[in-house]
Amino acid sequence: MVRPRTIRGQLSRILVVSLLLVSVLLGVIVVREVGSYRQSGETVDGVSLALAVQDLVQEVQRERGLSNGLLGGDARLERPVADQRVNTDRALNALEGGIGDTPGSAELRTALDRFATLATTRWQIDGRQISRQVAFQFYTDGITVLNRLTLGLDSARDSQVRHGLRALYALGDTKEQTAKERGFLNGVFAADEFRADEYGQFQEIRAAKTAGLAAFARDATARQQRLLDAALRSENATKATESEQIAIASYAGPLVRSVDPVTWWAQMTAVIDEQRRVQQAIGDDVRQRAEVLRKHAAFILGGVLLAALLAVIGEVAMVFVSVRAIVRPLVLLADDAGDVADRRLPGIIAAWHASDESQPPPPEPVHAASGASTEIAALAAALDGVQSTAFTLASEQAQVRRNTVESLGNLARRNQNLVRRQLSLISEFERAELDPKGLSNLFELDHLATRMRRNAENLLVLVGESSPRRWAEPIALTDVIRAGLSEVDDYHPVVVHRIDEVAIVGGVVTALAHMLAELIENGLAFSPPDLEVEIYGRMLPTGYLLAVVDHGIGMPAHKLAQANARLRGEQDFVVAPTRYLGHYVVGRLARRLGIEVELNASPVSGIVARLHLPAEIIAGERDREESAGEQAISALSAGADGRMPGGLSLQR
Repeated sequence: MVRPRTIRGQLSRILVVSLLLVSVLLGVIVVREVGSYRQSGETVDGVSLALAVQDLVQEVQRERGLSNGLLGGDARLERPVADQRVNTDRALNALEGGIGDTPGSAELRTALDRFATLATTRWQIDGRQISRQVAFQFYTDGITVLNRLTLGLDSARDSQVRHGLRALYALGDTKEQTAKERGFLNGVFAADEFRADEYGQFQEIRAAKTAGLAAFARDATARQQRLLDAALRSENATKATESEQIAIASYAGPLVRSVDPVTWWAQMTAVIDEQRRVQQAIGDDVRQRAEVLRKHAAFILGGVLLAALLAVIGEVAMVFVSVRAIVRPLVLLADDAGDVADRRLPGIIAAWHASDESQPPPPEPVHAASGASTEIAALAAALDGVQSTAFTLASEQAQVRRNTVESLGNLARRNQNLVRRQLSLISEFERAELDPKGLSNLFELDHLATRMRRNAENLLVLVGESSPRRWAEPIALTDVIRAGLSEVDDYHPVVVHRIDEVAIVGGVVTALAHMLAELIENGLAFSPPDLEVEIYGRMLPTGYLLAVVDHGIGMPAHKLAQANARLRGEQDFVVAPTRYLGHYVVGRLARRLGIEVELNASPVSGIVARLHLPAEIIAGERDREESAGEQAISALSAGADGRMPGGLSLQR
């Protein structure tokens, strides 16, 4: 564990230290303290937002009471109502602007939706188009929703904070009932009587206020309770209680003694303001406690992070030491492995292709870095053995490949010479034969020999050599198509449609006819005997588009993509199945001539082979005699008497 010489020992040292220091310090304490810090912060934010909500509740309560007195008939309240609406709007805008993304913000936004029709209600109050009870209920519903919010209570884990928040909300309920009583009796005193069902509502308000005081007493501290008791025993509270007793005694409807609504309003407003100050004092207590908890959590979190930082520094130091013993030698070894794969072995294969007889020298051996561990030294030795084996195999494969290509080229040239002599001999027999049946057999033999010549030329194309057949003068495209058909077995189903006549440069005629022969034969091989293979050609601004269309069984999408890859030369024909050699032949000829070849699925069925001929291989317009065309195609097909395939159909 002090100075291990194996990878296992060094990794075990790093692992043990990491588990002991990082996991214990960070995994347990940090998570807990971060949670405590976050919860205390959320509590502080919740208390601040709750006090802002109570500021709005305070203003709405005042507007409710003044509006209720105005609807009760006290015209003196018109100006106070207008002034209070300004204060309410200011508090509402301040709360909406300070919501942010604190916990409970979504519920608060929903609660504020209750005041969406505040402007309409005010307009109805000014026009006396709404009853006192309905207006009172509108304001009460909005205040009730706001008071139901328990912002900060869910995130409070400290018992002192929880009791403080409960006392805060209980006092909020008490203050709301006091404000309801102020506003409700303000209307009653202005009307000088209780109307239908109003006395029962008054008693419900008093009962709810009493319940709120009892709930406050359960969670408030002794100091907080003394503050509230002092507010409830003040001079204004005593006088307001006397007016309240008059209302209690007026259960019959008319007041037993008139009460000035303005005086009542002033007295109750003073009481509510005292309750509001008590509420703010409780909020300050809760906020101070939450701040203390937050600072404590921050202190512990800072200590833990410092310890974790020291642990990380120690771990980094050990990792740095391990880098020199493990990582650096492994990096050097990986670089050597990459050099073997990317430069040394490919260079050897390229040297084999470039050299005729001499054997390239073996690659440089792989060595481990000085001071490397035992395992890394063994790995370097193994990699050097792999390199030596790969060098031997690559050399053998390269030599086999070169010999194979040379053998194929040699056989192709021999076959081509034999087929050429065979075609010359068949032509002599055809000129001397008079019997129609015998002459037909010779024609068939001539056609078979032509196809054999194309197979020999396929081998020459695959090994990188060109055909000795050349044509000096430009040839019409239709004649080139005929030449391609002359090298295809059973060309009768082939139909040529709508060919824009152009001339092909003589130097590429043989190769283009060879490409067409391969593509046409491929279309015939995969098409039913009763369906035609169609050829289309059209001149384009960028060249010439030639299409060979079959109506056979088609190809799946993945096989179609593989075929196009072969046509683009992205695969090696040496390791390909023999049934795909035609694709490689077409691909090699296409790259040589600059022709773009692509296979696509036909809209109905089958495959469309599109050849985009570049403008460089299109000859200019020229007048040609019919005999010249016959002579050219005869030379291309190696038929000395100039016969053409009789089954070809040309449709313009």
